[in-house]
Amino acid sequence: MLKRLFNHLPSLNQCWVIVFFLIVVGGLGVGTLLTVICGYLGVDATSINPLLSYVLPIIPALLYIHFSAPETGDGTSIGFRPGKLAYYPLYAAAILALGFVTEPLSSLFPMPEYMLEIFEKILNNSIWAFITTVVAAPILEEYLLRGVIERGLLKHTTPLQAILWSSFFFAVIHLNPWQAIGAFTAGLFLGWIYWKTRSLTACIFIHAVNNGTAYFIQLLNPELPAGCTYKDFLDMHMPGCYWIVFVIFAFLLAAIFLYLNKRLTGTLYE
Repeated sequence: MLKRLFNHLPSLNQCWVIVFFLIVVGGLGVGTLLTVICGYLGVDATSINPLLSYVLPIIPALLYIHFSAPETGDGTSIGFRPGKLAYYPLYAAAILALGFVTEPLSSLFPMPEYMLEIFEKILNNSIWAFITTVVAAPILEEYLLRGVIERGLLKHTTPLQAILWSSFFFAVIHLNPWQAIGAFTAGLFLGWIYWKTRSLTACIFIHAVNNGTAYFIQLLNPELPAGCTYKDFLDMHMPGCYWIVFVIFAFLLAAIFLYLNKRLTGTLYE
């Protein structure tokens, strides 16, 4: 089964089907089923192990990919090779800087109170929340969005279209419009890195750094509200320095992008 999961190179229409399985069959179907079962058992649905509640809705999409994939691939690798490890600190710095400089735009759409309460309940289960947020989510989402969807679109469309569509799907599958801008911009960077490096491992690392930073800021600063921003964090530890740090990160992001754009070369389906 695992081998076939690496062979699927979907067209754009097939990508929409994968997203349908993720959102409708998995997110709504499996999610509703879990809620009904919890209600029948008298259990609060938000108290379910976060890893279980995260993985189960993804299974229908994995099954679709498995049964839709040919038995043999086209000879291209999904990209488990890590690539040049010397670039990894730059990847980490870039994704953190990107999150910082796009935060003012994302903050225009704050999460409602009920969503913040859900995030807070999830974070209370710290060990499983860590495994889900920093390990499982980067692996599964990068496999689906970069390793399957973008990799397929790179074969069927242009690199620009592949990166844009995979970023759009990345934002959509979060089922959280208040995180859509951040997810889309992070998806653009992840998609660009995948196209440039052909390394799914690099994308998983970047995704883990992004999620891990948010997780540890919240964990180590319990006085901050759930869903806190970088501004909240800096206002508490470095009052008055937010826009100075913002400008520094903006220049850092631009410098890293220009450097990587020169050093990395796209090789996937070119």
